[in-house]
Amino acid sequence: MTALSPDTHAHLGWRPAKGFGFARGTALVPIAVAELPRVAQAMPVAFAKAEGQWQALGVMGPISGSNVYVSRAGNWRASYVPALLRVYPFHLEGTETLALWSSYAPEPLVGDEVQPFYKEADLAPWLQETHRFLRTVHDGIAQLHGPLEALAAVGALSPWAGPALEVPQPDRALSGLYRLEAERLAGCADGLALELFRAGHLRWLYAHLDSLHHAERFKALAKDIVAPPLESPRQPDKVDRAADVLAAIAQDLGDTEL
Repeated sequence: MTALSPDTHAHLGWRPAKGFGFARGTALVPIAVAELPRVAQAMPVAFAKAEGQWQALGVMGPISGSNVYVSRAGNWRASYVPALLRVYPFHLEGTETLALWSSYAPEPLVGDEVQPFYKEADLAPWLQETHRFLRTVHDGIAQLHGPLEALAAVGALSPWAGPALEVPQPDRALSGLYRLEAERLAGCADGLALELFRAGHLRWLYAHLDSLHHAERFKALAKDIVAPPLESPRQPDKVDRAADVLAAIAQDLGDTEL
């Protein structure tokens, strides 16, 4: 990440993304508890530890560096865009500092459609809103650690590798991913089960379980991107027609509850 600062970026700016090509090489994205059920309707959701903290991750490809939800034209091919991808090119460094994706190059403000980072030494109003949104998202990501740590402690999480690939690439395999074992959840102590129920965690835990079947479509989605069939141009399907709408959504933070 490249942290924003008025000393470095006061006379620079950014352009809104025209599509989702920037995420083509991103296979995993952290997701907040509030959006997990919606993410689970579109893609597998798995769990992993990062710097000692459990997270939920949207799994967007079968191997590292691949994202089957971004078309060759950069359109989004699912019904929901994870929150952290909706605010490209911005991210949080740590828990407070607004930063840019490492691959993004700021531009001089003289360019067409270039939006300023700063206004009179303060973040521009839209970026202040982006900053608040990202803090909300990161708070929602952090809320998943406690219940997942408790489930891991009783052996209710097990490794998950997704579907086998026809052409394995061990050096690009996704690793460190876990899934919930429903039988072990059902057999956990009454105290933990009641705690999970009262805290509202069962909704997203079962959404996670329901999401894993999406990985079965990875091969077909990837094949359509890498080796599209040789045929006459087809009429746009529902996913293609929705791409423009989703691109517009990406420019709108939506409500702060995700």
